[in-house]
Amino acid sequence: MVNVRQLLAQKLFGIHSAPSQAQAEIQRVYTGLGAEFGQPLTYDNITFAIKREPVAHRIVFAVAHDVFDNWFEVKPLEEGADKEKFNQNVQKVLLLLNAKDVFTQAAVFERAYAGA
Repeated sequence: MVNVRQLLAQKLFGIHSAPSQAQAEIQRVYTGLGAEFGQPLTYDNITFAIKREPVAHRIVFAVAHDVFDNWFEVKPLEEGADKEKFNQNVQKVLLLLNAKDVFTQAAVFERAYAGA
């Protein structure tokens, strides 16, 4: 005999459990928001976790921004070159290329998806 209540719960709410007289059971509902246990992770699942979980957000976004917030100086390899002038010229080019934002975004992708 078909249990109409159980069949209706499965079809409408995605609840999959068999009622049992001997034990208490916690019913599971698939939320569709992320990967369930044992499922392979997709990029959508990773993006969802990064946006929703504070620890994942900090590990990905905060660290990537901290790396490039203080920026850096470039020093010439050859001896006798003017270090300040060389660094100023390089910084001008990096500024025109919007390198700080590009490097920060690449660091976010690297930390989140293991590849820039």
